[in-house]
Amino acid sequence: MDAKGRQTLFTILTVLLCLAVLAAGVLLCVNYYSQGRNLRGVDMRKYAKVEMEDEVYTVSVDADAIVKDFHLPNPKTTNLDLSRFPDVEAVYSLTFLVTPREEGGWSIQTGSDRPTAAEDLRRGGLKLVNTEWIWTEQDMKNAYRDGLEYPRRLSMKKYVLCGKNTMGGYVLTVDHERMLRATGWDLPEDESVRKAHTGYKAIVSLGYYVSPLTDGFLVETSSTLENVYAMLLDNGVRLTDTTWVYSLAEVEELYAEQHAAPEATPAPESEPDPAAAPEGQAPDGEQILTSLYHVDQTPVRKAIRQAKEQRYGSTLKSSEVIGNCFVVAKTDVAEHGNIFRLVYAITTAEGKEYLVADAFDLKGNGLPMGDVQLTVTKSQQEALSTAAFDVDVYTVHVLTEGAMVYAEDGGASPFDADGLLFPDSLTEPIAEADVWSLAIPADKTLLQLLGYGRNEIFARCGNKFSDTSAYTRFYSNYPWYQPKGSVSFNTIKAKYPVAAENIERIKAMESLIKEG
Repeated sequence: MDAKGRQTLFTILTVLLCLAVLAAGVLLCVNYYSQGRNLRGVDMRKYAKVEMEDEVYTVSVDADAIVKDFHLPNPKTTNLDLSRFPDVEAVYSLTFLVTPREEGGWSIQTGSDRPTAAEDLRRGGLKLVNTEWIWTEQDMKNAYRDGLEYPRRLSMKKYVLCGKNTMGGYVLTVDHERMLRATGWDLPEDESVRKAHTGYKAIVSLGYYVSPLTDGFLVETSSTLENVYAMLLDNGVRLTDTTWVYSLAEVEELYAEQHAAPEATPAPESEPDPAAAPEGQAPDGEQILTSLYHVDQTPVRKAIRQAKEQRYGSTLKSSEVIGNCFVVAKTDVAEHGNIFRLVYAITTAEGKEYLVADAFDLKGNGLPMGDVQLTVTKSQQEALSTAAFDVDVYTVHVLTEGAMVYAEDGGASPFDADGLLFPDSLTEPIAEADVWSLAIPADKTLLQLLGYGRNEIFARCGNKFSDTSAYTRFYSNYPWYQPKGSVSFNTIKAKYPVAAENIERIKAMESLIKEG
């Protein structure tokens, strides 16, 4: 073979070798990408955020940390069109399913409500690793403590207990036990040793100083110790939200959340069940009520309001219902078959007094058969006393915030499968009689249910409640709740005029129960 032939052969072999190398490179790349080796692994165990509330652990995905660590666009700090960033949406869709194990501890599994989450993450160059594991009790406790920021920030606004004093005013106190659990401290069981812990002493010294405002309250954190903040910092705790303003509505909502309705007084075994026969015979033979269930209380409450306003006229500055009871006759010797009583704290230009309003022998439409009788006293204790009703003659049922008597479905849930009280309230009027016929669950009063009935209209229109609101926690359990932002009453009125009327109707009923 001459020189020219050898050169041609060499060129051909060189080309074939290059093609073979290229083909091998392509195969390696395909294999590399097919196995996801080009993707950055997101260790889900690292991004498990453990929190504890009332000694119950919850595990959530720290999506913000994933976004930060992998340099993804942050929708909370930038104005993003998330539809252009499916990988970011996928990150925020991640959740953990925590399942208790019979042998102790928990099984943790990563999940998502986004069907395309895995593919969306791959497009963003990410893949999930360590998506399932088991944690013992100690593992969970360690993860909780490791996740505590230092110093641990505790919001004073989060640990408010709301109660009422004997005069009916609101009282705010600190939930010391919850605060102590949130610190992450290992406090000794021995009480004397526990009290010597400087952090413990600092926590239990905390209180609130409440100043009334025109339409709310200024709340300031106080302490019996001068150096309380330094003591807490020494123990790794920093207080936040130490001063804030509560509106009256917020305090009322807080009180309603924390105080469930008391159980109804059962009927004596010797009597027939009043729920089975809500109407009975009065001493004079007229029909009277022995139960308020399914009875529209609006007429009797309005009748009492009218009598109150006629008595005081323009001198009335304010009134608040501080007591409500329904009295039922046991025997024929009773003067009245039943009595509906409201007790008011009244403020006039001359000062404060208490008004007892009695409506006698209610008819089936809720109206009293006679006039409303008013009695004034300067003693709250005397006003609230039911001692005048002989226990051998009358049964007294204390009503709380619109409570019923002898509800046949007492304790049942009034909410439907979608968490709604009035599913047609956007387009159909709510009848007052239907409100008084609601089933009253064991953990809520009628006044609380009215709050849900009013706010479910806002929720269905996309209103976003505060993150700590009971309505946020409740409606977030249902897929129809898609909060978009603040929704005003006028916005609802423009789109759903009947719904706006229902809101006003419910507010009027709330006022009737609270203010009379």
